[in-house]
Amino acid sequence: MKFRFPIGWRAAVLLLATPATPFAEPLGSAIAYQGRLTDGGAPANGTYEFRFTLFDAAVAGSKIGVTRTNAPVVVTDGVFTTAIDFGTGVFAGESRWLEVAVRTNGSAAAFTGLAPRQA
Repeated sequence: MKFRFPIGWRAAVLLLATPATPFAEPLGSAIAYQGRLTDGGAPANGTYEFRFTLFDAAVAGSKIGVTRTNAPVVVTDGVFTTAIDFGTGVFAGESRWLEVAVRTNGSAAAFTGLAPRQA
């Protein structure tokens, strides 16, 4: 006995098996960074400016690429999320460490570095 699938079933399988890559958007170079910020030992709230710099070492080392400053970044109950785009070519397989510095949004004060650098 021979079993035959309806024609519509074959069409459905063909559609499911077709790769979607021709319609995929190219990936950009931005990364999402989420962190916790405290102010005086309590979770921070408000808007802040964050400065991000890549290095090739956990301490000292050489700066990689350009420094990025994101502002305003909303911090709620100490939690924030922001996108960082160092461009292409900075993540080519070598280890990198992210140095983060922060200040209140719109402040003329110097940035306060957060330690340690993040691998």
